[in-house]
Amino acid sequence: MRAIVGCGLLVVLSPAAAPAGVRQEGHPRPPSAAQVKAAENRVRQQQASLGAAQGKLSAATRELTRLQDQAEALTERYDQVRVNERRAAAAYQVTQARLRQAEQQQAQSRRKVAALAAEEFESGGGFDPVTAMIGDARGPQAYLRQVGMGQVLAQWGTETLASHRANDAVARVFRTQANRLLAAKQADLNAANALKVAIQAAVSRQQTLVKLTEGSRDKVASQLNSAQARASSLKAARQAALAAQAAAAAERASAAAGSTPGGSTQAPSWAWSSGASSTQGDIAANWALTQLGKPYLWGGAGPGEYDCSGLTMMAWARAGVQLLHYTGYQWQEGPHVPLSELQRGDLLFYATNTSDPSTIHHVAIYIGNGMMVNAPYTGAFVRIDSMYAPGGLIGAVRPAG
Repeated sequence: MRAIVGCGLLVVLSPAAAPAGVRQEGHPRPPSAAQVKAAENRVRQQQASLGAAQGKLSAATRELTRLQDQAEALTERYDQVRVNERRAAAAYQVTQARLRQAEQQQAQSRRKVAALAAEEFESGGGFDPVTAMIGDARGPQAYLRQVGMGQVLAQWGTETLASHRANDAVARVFRTQANRLLAAKQADLNAANALKVAIQAAVSRQQTLVKLTEGSRDKVASQLNSAQARASSLKAARQAALAAQAAAAAERASAAAGSTPGGSTQAPSWAWSSGASSTQGDIAANWALTQLGKPYLWGGAGPGEYDCSGLTMMAWARAGVQLLHYTGYQWQEGPHVPLSELQRGDLLFYATNTSDPSTIHHVAIYIGNGMMVNAPYTGAFVRIDSMYAPGGLIGAVRPAG
């Protein structure tokens, strides 16, 4: 029961491919220390690349923030210029009204000046003041009165001319003021609009750059995760292989001494030739592959659910080999196989202490290229995993045929 319960509690990782260091002809080989070191160096390189990518992203984001602040300020400036332009347009309308009034006054004063000039021409007649006084039939007094009236007329003419000049000047001022004011404000509006368009384009370009930089950063981060996963997988695979080799050495030493570490699980001495044939192994492995996707169930032995030892038992039953539904017994039901000599259908065993077979808690069936069919734990389904994924690989057995 301890082994069956152990199958239920084991948590297994599921990489999609066999770790580096596995020979493709089907015999696993542990990754070398150099491979592990190279993978760790790759992790450090990717960490440096990620740091550089993050720095670029931070700089691009800061520039985007600066441009956005500038855009906001220019947009507010644009709004102000628009208000000023509308005010200038309104002032232009008022000025145009004043201009029309000034032009009317200018026309009136022009007519008065023209009338004054005509009157002066008619009254002057070419006579000097003395001749006019003597020849005046009404006498000198009348003449003097006439002279006073002339002075009044002269003064009136002067004022008329002055008024005309003033009206003309006012008309010119209004005409120039209205045109210049409106033109200036419209020019300001055009300039502000051009600035707004330019800064909006700059913000858009920077947003695109930030998005591209984020994509580059995320790609580097993904590469770092992959490098870390690979390094961890290689390291775990090497540790598991070395531990399995140590366990095998300890087992051989124990067998030579006539005892087994732990003293509770015997490993009978099977003749190498007693193991099942490769054809039987292929039958067991191929049938196990047909059970992929079926749920794990403690004590399950099919056809709909399996635990770890139930799956291996039923797989080998298809090959004509009867196994007991218990990992501890299956460990004893055939010759132990070096990991370098694995063939399809061999059983892989996992223990909490790789130097003590009594701690075996899980079994799976090898299908080649460092991979196995595995019924891992409650809540999971029968699936393909790396033989190194669970950790604690203690050894392999080829069921006795």
